[in-house]
Amino acid sequence: MKILLVRHGETDYNKNRLIQGHSDIELNETGRNQATEAGKKLTEHNIDYAFSSPLKRAVETTRLMLDNSNNNQNISKEIITDERLIEKFFGVFEGSTFEEYFSALDAQEGLESIEKDEDVYERVNSFFNEQYLKYKDETILVVCHGALIRIFLTAVGVYPNTTTLVDNTGLNILNYDGQEFILEKFNI
Repeated sequence: MKILLVRHGETDYNKNRLIQGHSDIELNETGRNQATEAGKKLTEHNIDYAFSSPLKRAVETTRLMLDNSNNNQNISKEIITDERLIEKFFGVFEGSTFEEYFSALDAQEGLESIEKDEDVYERVNSFFNEQYLKYKDETILVVCHGALIRIFLTAVGVYPNTTTLVDNTGLNILNYDGQEFILEKFNI
């Protein structure tokens, strides 16, 4: 199964360096432009199924990318939302600045309200395993969130040895054979 794994476009929370998590924040104008432009990344890919986190920023990114892909198979494709693709829950830190969040991590304060990385990995891995059973010879588009992508790619051992985070509308191309994930391209 070929997986086109994409982070959503920019929101005002991204721009202002605020923690989003489950907060349902819409794309800003820059994010809409990013998603429209990122559609070109899909031109050479015939997408069989398109999946998205149910959060507005991911669904809108998915729609804009598909409809601006210059590929008739992708345009107007149905988007299937799945709760397992929602961003990591950051608990009491949603809406906080990155600085406030990282200070709390350093001080080990308030962390009990945050979803554990292992739990994020388990739900995303169950999503991909379920899709593999249905669509093992297909190409799927999955639009979701930065922390979720980093956690998942790290857990399966393919996140590059870099401090680079996945950009807004960054595309990661993976192949999955039901056993192993192979990262072909990162953050393009």
